[in-house]
Amino acid sequence: MEHAYAVKNAEEAEERIRELLEKPDFAVVITTDHIANRIRAIINEVTEEQEFPLIISIPSFSGPSPLAVDAINELIKRKTGIELKL
Repeated sequence: MEHAYAVKNAEEAEERIRELLEKPDFAVVITTDHIANRIRAIINEVTEEQEFPLIISIPSFSGPSPLAVDAINELIKRKTGIELKL
């Protein structure tokens, strides 16, 4: 993968997201639930202030976090006006 970045902690993840915000080429940033839950403030800041990139989280090997499912549903609702019922 040309644009895959490994991070060791939440601080590195936040720094990488801030770097990606400076590049208009990125429309979607995908992270794991574990990291997303630790950097929720910057994710909320980005999704509220900018149309792109969308920042979504996916389950890690341990399975989905209930917080992550709620965050994805909220993101879809804010961006599309559609409320999903899971």
